[in-house]
Amino acid sequence: MTDYKVLNEKTLQEGFSFLAKKEPKFKKILEEKNYKINPFNKKEGFEGLISLIVEQQLSVASANAIFGRLKLLVKPFKPAAFLEIDTVKFKEAGLSKQKIDYCSGIANLIINKELDLDGLSKKTDSEVIKELVKVRGIGEWTAQCYLMACLKRLDGWPSSDLGLIVAIQRLNGLKDRPDYLTIEKMSEPWSPYRTLAALILWSTYDKE
Repeated sequence: MTDYKVLNEKTLQEGFSFLAKKEPKFKKILEEKNYKINPFNKKEGFEGLISLIVEQQLSVASANAIFGRLKLLVKPFKPAAFLEIDTVKFKEAGLSKQKIDYCSGIANLIINKELDLDGLSKKTDSEVIKELVKVRGIGEWTAQCYLMACLKRLDGWPSSDLGLIVAIQRLNGLKDRPDYLTIEKMSEPWSPYRTLAALILWSTYDKE
């Protein structure tokens, strides 16, 4: 199957309209922002995946700074070029030893044709997640974010994302942070546009 509806200007507005009808709190946020919420801007493939590995458990600002330094080191940003760089330089750029191992492992898998990132665009959402989480260093969060940000799929949902959890807690005035299962359950009515629901929620979290 290759006929997926992906995130673009048309589906962005369709999704926002759908979510505004489903969830009054989303409607309020969208109206405050004049229905202008920035979609993702990540490349499909190795570069996009490595940028998500860098982002694991880091603030957006820290991750962007580190990834910016990586892009200056790795030219072109391809698996073979990545493996040519001395690990000391990656450490100096701010990448942890564990993440250097993950990224090098991914580069090797791609070179050895054991990981086909190009082929993921033809797979279903669940097949993409299943394929990615087999890879060392890629958990559910990274796989869901790759689905959303790199493949531009409309119904990704990283339930463990702290920004989403805090945004949902604030939006609903909850005393405690909701757990993974609660977040999953709450997201069900927002399908098939949960990627856009995440964008709306993140837009409130980033603001504060």
